[in-house]
Amino acid sequence: MSRHLVNHEHMCPGCGEIHVIVIDLAPILKDLAVVKTELRKLGRHMATATEQLTALSAKVDDLVADVRAALAVINNDDLSTDAQAALDAVNAKLDAFDTEVGDADGSDTPPV
Repeated sequence: MSRHLVNHEHMCPGCGEIHVIVIDLAPILKDLAVVKTELRKLGRHMATATEQLTALSAKVDDLVADVRAALAVINNDDLSTDAQAALDAVNAKLDAFDTEVGDADGSDTPPV
């Protein structure tokens, strides 16, 4: 095993003599290699999570668009009182979900 040694001369304020300090960097470099490996793994996991969240967001956007389109068609029909109540309940749930998710992508706020 190769040794990574650092020699450092240090003037001792107490006795005025020069002391040589030898620092073995091998254990530190070994631990640093482990940290770098873990950081690379974390980076890959974060990229994967970001990709998955982006795909999920696209699916939610598609679902919301499909539901809103279906509701727009239904809204143009004359509905019974029960059907109108059911439609209003679905609209309320959709609006509540939209509020819960928020405007993370800025699509709800028109550009200025």
